[in-house]
Amino acid sequence: METTLKAPVLFIPGPTQVSARILEAQAQPMIGHRSGSMKELLADCLPGVRECFGTRGDVVILTCSSTAAMESVSRSVVRPGRRVLHLVNGNFANLWLKLSQACGADAVAEVKEWGEGFDEDSTLRALQDHGAVDAVMVTHCETSCGVLSDLAGVVRAVRSAQPDALVCADVTSSACGTEVAFDEIDLDLAVGGVQKAWALPPGIALAAVSSRARARFEEVPNRGHVHDFVANLEFQDARSMTLTTPAIPVMQSLREQIRTIQDAGGFSQRYDDHRQMQKMVLDWTRAREFPVLAAAGFESPTVTSIACDGRFAIPDLLQAYQQAGFTVGGGYGKTKVTHWRIGHMGDHTPEEVARLLEVTDQFLARG
Repeated sequence: METTLKAPVLFIPGPTQVSARILEAQAQPMIGHRSGSMKELLADCLPGVRECFGTRGDVVILTCSSTAAMESVSRSVVRPGRRVLHLVNGNFANLWLKLSQACGADAVAEVKEWGEGFDEDSTLRALQDHGAVDAVMVTHCETSCGVLSDLAGVVRAVRSAQPDALVCADVTSSACGTEVAFDEIDLDLAVGGVQKAWALPPGIALAAVSSRARARFEEVPNRGHVHDFVANLEFQDARSMTLTTPAIPVMQSLREQIRTIQDAGGFSQRYDDHRQMQKMVLDWTRAREFPVLAAAGFESPTVTSIACDGRFAIPDLLQAYQQAGFTVGGGYGKTKVTHWRIGHMGDHTPEEVARLLEVTDQFLARG
């Protein structure tokens, strides 16, 4: 007799919970990656990806992790003899810095304390301190801290101080959970995986590319091939297919998720849902006097890092969640034993968030 194990509901900051309909979409019959069905699948996905990023321009689907897509950016935008500035305010922004360094780029960093975000003023100061750069890399939502930087402010600062520099954003934890507004704020390159606010299994990364960035790529040698934006976009333009064999099941789930989002009111409604879940968590922390790691005004609508403030041991809380049917993550890195992180993103609902907070209250009541 087959036994179906009921897994705990994932409230970690990614990969997040994947619904049954998404898993079923992945189970569709396999198709040829050079077939008409593949052209149809890609054509069904690209408009939704554009809508999510807020662009009418180029978007591309890469079969790789978010990290690999970030590395591809590092290999693609810095011309020989030029420098790249990384805005670092947490673990994943620091990871991107290391990727640029591993790719041989002359990379410098403006570092903020965990919990702080970047905005127009802080970016202007960083540009003044570090001098001329070819590109600026910013992590829109820093998952390790639950911090959402002011992406529009970062772009304004770069455009005013160094208009030739490209602005590149990691949107892994923000895309599909809050507005990216690529065209409106004049971004150059945005990349991110689908395992967080998209609520899909890992396996593909999505990117939006400006015409300014596409021109820059041509000036940068040794970009590689498999994840090279130029090679992928040229093949997509010419053949209406992906450059290499894609993660077809994940793309099938992406198509299903786009349709579901549109049927439920579109991306704007999804962003409202995320803001509602964020408000529930922040209201709960304020009412019970638990500090959050993110500075005021920089709180992320997709993940919140909460300090236990010495009132209990983080492993005890995580065990209580597990016993109640939830998997929740502790802090990240240096905050591992002082914070816990609630990933209120993806297909979660306010009702599920309310239940999670109820479990937290029950744990606190036990003393």
